[in-house]
Amino acid sequence: MFSVLLVEDDPQISKSLSMSLRYSDYDVAVAETIGDAWTKMAAMTYDILLLDVNLPDGTGIELCEKVRAAGKEVPIIFLSARTDEETVVTGMNIGGDDYLRKPFGTEELKVRMNKVMKRQGAPAPRNSLMVGPLTMDFNKRTVQLQGQPLNLGKRQFDILAILAKKAGDVVTRENILLQLDNNMELYDRTIDSHMSHLRIKLRDAGDAIQIVPVYGVGYRLQWKQ
Repeated sequence: MFSVLLVEDDPQISKSLSMSLRYSDYDVAVAETIGDAWTKMAAMTYDILLLDVNLPDGTGIELCEKVRAAGKEVPIIFLSARTDEETVVTGMNIGGDDYLRKPFGTEELKVRMNKVMKRQGAPAPRNSLMVGPLTMDFNKRTVQLQGQPLNLGKRQFDILAILAKKAGDVVTRENILLQLDNNMELYDRTIDSHMSHLRIKLRDAGDAIQIVPVYGVGYRLQWKQ
């Protein structure tokens, strides 16, 4: 499991992004300021830093400069709504490894994280998952159930992945929404619709994997032993 320090002062962004990364097996710590980030880095070594540019007590570029001046080679990716060329170039020249413009998808971020860490010599996180008779390949976005391919739409795949990573545990609708790139056009009833079609496909494939609704809370993935 790779450790990530996310330095972001927007609570909505930090909550949704950190939760998404945790579901992808990253260990995520969050800091809202440069001071808080520096305190956390003094207490622990992180595998990668994700820095917002605009922070309450300075900029992510200043934090990056401080990190590099201290001799730390940890990979750094800037996450910012500032897209002017000067800011991007300054961030990269000061020691940043990548610059991702907001808004962005979490899948794109994870690809960039993997590439940056690979350049630093760190192995990429796992790209597949087996849960009972279910196998998911996250790179190829394919699913097999009892060795047979299962054709899913994009949202169905994403929802199944969220549940599979927490197999046996209840996952709330709120958590599912947050994992789906924080897309506010998605509502509980939309999730229920995607879930209903996904459950039908699993049932038609033999019902070896089941998504069980937990009334008033969310859903749980389980399988027949």
